[in-house]
Amino acid sequence: MKKFRALSLFIAVLFTLTPLVLADGALYTSDEKDKIEQAVSGLPEMSAESYAVVDAVTGEMLFSENADKRLPIASITKMMTALVVVESVPDLSSTVTVDAESCGIEGSSVNLFKGERISVSDLLYALMLESANDAAVCLARYVSGSVEAFAELMNERAVSLGMSNSHFVNPHGLENAEHYSTARDMAVLWQEALRQERLCEIIATKTHKIAFDGQDGYRFLSNHNRLLKNYEFCVGGKTGFTKSAGRCLVTVCEKDGIRLITVTLNDPNDWDDHRNITEYAFSLYSRTRLADVGQLTVNVAVVGGKKDSVTLTNRDALEISVRDVTKLSSRVEAPRFLYAPVNNTDEAVGRVVFYYNGKEIATLDLYSIDEVEINQVKPGFFKRLWNWITGN
Repeated sequence: MKKFRALSLFIAVLFTLTPLVLADGALYTSDEKDKIEQAVSGLPEMSAESYAVVDAVTGEMLFSENADKRLPIASITKMMTALVVVESVPDLSSTVTVDAESCGIEGSSVNLFKGERISVSDLLYALMLESANDAAVCLARYVSGSVEAFAELMNERAVSLGMSNSHFVNPHGLENAEHYSTARDMAVLWQEALRQERLCEIIATKTHKIAFDGQDGYRFLSNHNRLLKNYEFCVGGKTGFTKSAGRCLVTVCEKDGIRLITVTLNDPNDWDDHRNITEYAFSLYSRTRLADVGQLTVNVAVVGGKKDSVTLTNRDALEISVRDVTKLSSRVEAPRFLYAPVNNTDEAVGRVVFYYNGKEIATLDLYSIDEVEINQVKPGFFKRLWNWITGN
């Protein structure tokens, strides 16, 4: 795309089709306005001490209870471990040599042994599928040299994400009074983690094999997230349990372009709770058509052309699922002017950015529907005289 030669402007866009209206930047449909304030009488009863349901795309908190209560979080800690590792290690195929300090860690493990060579990638699978505490320590020591130094990185990352009610002292979540978080903070963490394609692949994996270093056979890993196998819309998550934390669970579910993150802490009925509240949340969304092909039009001035302006429009339609259409808004980003010549090629000239509650959720590129040739200006008298004298 050509670099814009001016700052993006707020430009009026004509939505020629109904019922979509653009008014002061807010998009809404008149026939849906009465549906916006929906009663939560149908909200399923939850067993969790604390929970949060968040739209992963818009960041909107849909439902919650005690979302800011500091609680132990057991092995759902491991998503922070995985995020720090992925952000710290450029090549996940890098080989790690397991040291003695990474072996024999209590709780869940894949029985790493001293001197074993294993890739960072395979350790991440062990961490997230089998919730392996030895893999957590091995990764921490590989990245930072010690569990304590790695915990500092975890806390720094938490601060950068605004997780103000979280504190980490280890990479696995084994019981420690100074190791805690909240349902809200965990939802924030997972929104960030889902930006990492590799992590999305790992948490969506049901089984994985790790070949033994220089030996026959392999380790077989099975994802502990039961909903990944028996709930069609679940695309990932992480389980956790300790005596003090109880059952902890994070799930990511997708349907019709909606991606929801559900976090429950100390929930004895977590599988049913996640399924029920996710189904209820999905039911509150509706499909909203933001634009048909050619519906958005913007006029932009042309300098040095045979025409003074060109019309930009969209070549693609856009439809999304949202819960509250009154929170939609849009902005046109386009140059103040273009230099001739202008061609109606596949090169986008501008775009329309759509926001939900102030957060960017979608874009549509804008293309010129006109072609403008350069206006060849005839030389003046003195220029023509000089050309005659010099023979040009």
